[in-house]
Amino acid sequence: MGFALADTVLVEASQGIHAILARQPAWRRCALAFAAGALATVGLAPYHFIPAFVAGAVILIWLLDVASGKPRRLRAGFAAAWWFGFGYFLVGMRWLPAAFEVDAETFGLGLGIVGLFTLAGGLALFWGAAGAAAIALWREGPRRLAAFALTFWIAELARERLFGGLPWNQPGYIWPAGGAISQSASLFGIDGLTLFTLLGAAAPAVIADRGLNLPLRFAPIAFAALVFGLSWGAGRERLRAPSLPEIGETPIVRVADPGVSQRDKWAQARDQEWLMLDRYLAVSGGAEDSQAQVLIWPEGAIPTINFFVLENPYFLQELGAALDQRALVVGLTRRAVSDTGVTYFNSAAVIDGVAGQARVGQVYDKSRLVPFGEFIPLWTLFSDLNLAPLQRIGAGFTPGGPPTRIIIPDAPPAAVLICYEAIFPNFVPRGAERPGWIIALSNDAWFGGGVGPAQHDNQARYRTIEEGLPMARAASGGWSSIVDAYGRSVRRSPPSGGAAEALLPPALAETPFAKWGYFVLMALGGAVTALLLGPRISIKGRAGHE
Repeated sequence: MGFALADTVLVEASQGIHAILARQPAWRRCALAFAAGALATVGLAPYHFIPAFVAGAVILIWLLDVASGKPRRLRAGFAAAWWFGFGYFLVGMRWLPAAFEVDAETFGLGLGIVGLFTLAGGLALFWGAAGAAAIALWREGPRRLAAFALTFWIAELARERLFGGLPWNQPGYIWPAGGAISQSASLFGIDGLTLFTLLGAAAPAVIADRGLNLPLRFAPIAFAALVFGLSWGAGRERLRAPSLPEIGETPIVRVADPGVSQRDKWAQARDQEWLMLDRYLAVSGGAEDSQAQVLIWPEGAIPTINFFVLENPYFLQELGAALDQRALVVGLTRRAVSDTGVTYFNSAAVIDGVAGQARVGQVYDKSRLVPFGEFIPLWTLFSDLNLAPLQRIGAGFTPGGPPTRIIIPDAPPAAVLICYEAIFPNFVPRGAERPGWIIALSNDAWFGGGVGPAQHDNQARYRTIEEGLPMARAASGGWSSIVDAYGRSVRRSPPSGGAAEALLPPALAETPFAKWGYFVLMALGGAVTALLLGPRISIKGRAGHE
């Protein structure tokens, strides 16, 4: 009796949900999609309120249900998904205008707001296309969840790779790095976790299906709970491993950031480079308060106001004397002069002090550059407009080669990732070139505080889980930390500045994702496709939505 009553109540409620949405004018459905996308961002760092993302995804599914019954259903599906994506990216990346305020005289807040709306609208095109593709594959009942997850997952893969790539805030990042669920990234990476997240978040939408009885309405939720429950259990078991090795097994590493804002760093003082050197040395510690053998300073730690650091012997001499026997990995700008002109690089250099003299070792030049932040795309076409990147380095930086192992005295070989390179999976060298740890240098002061540094930190720490490698992350204006191979911060300093020092956590064996990542992703995609093409499930003979 109670079972039948509950089933009847759900049927009537589901008829109401879809009927109400179908009666609304198009602009209201678009506004609801925008609000749902904005709500979904509460699932991301620093909040990680998973129900908010689930609620947003369910609303989008119901809007796509309505779109599937419209005369121009592909267009309606595109609109629903685009507006959802616009809200998601606009609110999730609301930190962007802060980067333009650093040089307000040149760019101004207004240009930053225009940039935010343009970027959000452009990224939402990927999700709009996914919405149209999902409608083309739309099926009755639970099978449409597979259509949703598969098409939006493919859109996220495209967003990661096309036009330079910007995989910021992928749905899989709603799970905190270092938590139990995040450990599944060691098997199929953030891309695989994104697919599972989309599929699981969509599961509650089936509750509103008219053509299913009560058990089948809750079957997708039960299945999602089982999958994520098993993932949580396996992750908890994996996290039983200790975070730190015994003393002497690995070097002691110190990440340091004096907490200087980007505007103050760029102050046009005659001795600005020397002032910043003093600030960094103050938080790097000396023999009396630090045992670190390796120091890590962030991206662009020493500004280029009056000279280039690697070209100034007096600056290097002062730095070498301060380092003593310690090694330093520091982010800086360098230039190369040739017969064809001058090129600039956003670089990381290994410098160590030997007998009071600075010795410059290997240099890594950033490979993936931020469009408009570090270079102007299609510069030859727009050079007459006198545009300049936010970094104010001529026409911008020149990309270097992909990351390779770099040698650091008294430490295992490392791979350096600069700034947003750390949000890309499959970017760390593997096989014979596999390093012993990852060094991530970033300048999160561009984000101006708020959610940006927390989002960047969470995304960067996923690389440790995927690769099974520890990380030392130095982020000016962001979270600087020593991270173990499970994504856990064993020592951390806040965005206000400071230092974190610890033994470098041990590396793990190469993970399944590092070995067979693409094959695992193909298998996952094939499994979800099988769900999409599976048999129709209908008990009462009434499928579909009003």
